[in-house]
Amino acid sequence: MKKPALIIAGILLVSIMVVHAWSLFNRPDEADIFDEIQRAGAPYRNAAAGNAAGADGSPPAESRQPGADQSDLSLDDRLVRELTKYYGSTISEKSTQALLLKVKEFIVNLYPEDGEARFYSILKRAFPELADEIMVTLDKLETYNRWLEENKLKLAGMSELERKGVIWEKRRELFGAEAEAVWSEELFAYEKRKQTMKETMRLLDESYDTTIEEKLDIYMSTLQKTYRDSPEAYTLENKGLLAKVFFGIDSVQKELKKMSPEHRQWEINQIRREMGYTEEQIRKAEEIDEYRNSRWDRGLAYMEEREALANQYSGDELEEKLDALRKEYFKHEAKTIALEEKDGFFRYKRPRVHGRN
Repeated sequence: MKKPALIIAGILLVSIMVVHAWSLFNRPDEADIFDEIQRAGAPYRNAAAGNAAGADGSPPAESRQPGADQSDLSLDDRLVRELTKYYGSTISEKSTQALLLKVKEFIVNLYPEDGEARFYSILKRAFPELADEIMVTLDKLETYNRWLEENKLKLAGMSELERKGVIWEKRRELFGAEAEAVWSEELFAYEKRKQTMKETMRLLDESYDTTIEEKLDIYMSTLQKTYRDSPEAYTLENKGLLAKVFFGIDSVQKELKKMSPEHRQWEINQIRREMGYTEEQIRKAEEIDEYRNSRWDRGLAYMEEREALANQYSGDELEEKLDALRKEYFKHEAKTIALEEKDGFFRYKRPRVHGRN
């Protein structure tokens, strides 16, 4: 059985390989490419085939072919040899085929003129019976990734449940019943990411001995490490959602509540600025904050007077007094407030969450 964490680590290493190579020359040295692909495949090979690497990270002795000096082989020959060794035992599985997308992208970047044809030739030699199937799988994945990029803002504005539904609908449109197999490893990775953020939020909730700035740094860095380059990367674009979650942290609210109104607003603005809000967005958000503050001030004053009336009157006389009080404080919203109270809901008994309500 494959170990998802190791597989994911392999994918991430290939991604790192791409970024590193681009940053150096835009057309990296072939030997460096091979070494990176070899390292990327090693964790997967160890998980799938059970081969233990040496203490120095070198391939196990049984995987080395006597007399075969890799420096004497062409890049294509070496890739055929290593891809077969690392992925051959499970290449018929869609989740394994999907791993080769990063390898394809890397080769196409290395050889812009004929990279796709070269990659197909390598596949044809490594996996002759499955090369065409693998190319179809990767073409569909590229179509899916383009769709994700084109729709990232739309997806970011959806609820998590709605977003998942739309994403899986697209996946099944492209892959049919095989969609679950293609993304089987992602499901494991998704659970791991969710657990990482859950644990981070728990720690921040209880972190009363750190400053808001320190909490924000931990929150933002964990978000980036957890979701960057993941299928949920588009959530990083939704600054409103990220701010809403951060302001909901208990230790953050306790610190904000201790501040003067002016200091608190300044701190809230700084948090939004660090999250990537523009100055215009910060200005508009502050206007909303001021409106909410005035509503809360009015609502809390109403609740104090309401409690005093409830202690003094009862029955129809109390209802008359409350109707008048609600009209005084809430004008056209008085009827809505009355209906809420009839159902036992008192909006100004809710917790005040600065920056959110």
